[in-house]
Amino acid sequence: MTETENQQHLQPEPTQVKRKRGRPKCFDEQEALRKAMLLFWEYGYEATSMQDLLQALNITAPSLYSSFGDKTQLFYRCLDYYLENEACAIDSIFKQAKTAKIAIELYLHENVKKLSQPDKPKGCMLLVATMNCAEQHHQLQQDLLEKRQNVKRMMYQRLSQGIEEGDVGAQSKIEEIADFYCTLAQGLSMQARDGMTEAQLQHVVNHAMRLWETFEKHFI
Repeated sequence: MTETENQQHLQPEPTQVKRKRGRPKCFDEQEALRKAMLLFWEYGYEATSMQDLLQALNITAPSLYSSFGDKTQLFYRCLDYYLENEACAIDSIFKQAKTAKIAIELYLHENVKKLSQPDKPKGCMLLVATMNCAEQHHQLQQDLLEKRQNVKRMMYQRLSQGIEEGDVGAQSKIEEIADFYCTLAQGLSMQARDGMTEAQLQHVVNHAMRLWETFEKHFI
């Protein structure tokens, strides 16, 4: 065998020098998040076990941990998924509405549709997912509380904009108005959870919006 042939003989085959990479994911991560979100939304954080998640997602524990982290980390990922894909788009509604009254009315009506979808858990995940949690999950509850309070802040800001643009009276007690309609929104969530139909909830919104004139008479 010549020297050249000997070198060629010693050259490893291309397949021999390639290192094996990590095993590719055999599941759709977004679909897994959707399924996990539905569990947390329906049963709450504490009542949803890791075994429930593994069974619903049809993946192994190592796959779940490597993709999402522990249960708490997965829950936060599901919250982000919920806010992006399931929650009412309050920001765009408030930006597009011509007046503060229209903004809040549209938000409440659209929110009712989200709260009472026939093929989804009822109510708002931000409200129902951490009810009755143990003290050890206090931080989780606080984080969701902050997200809920953001809705009231956005209502207050939209009402402030209404004052600037002239569709809300300058003397209006906009903090009280925001308190009222934010409380209504959370009440609608619980009523949806308790089985009230979308039609019933929409009637509640209609009655509540008639009170806008009451606010105007008292505060404008």
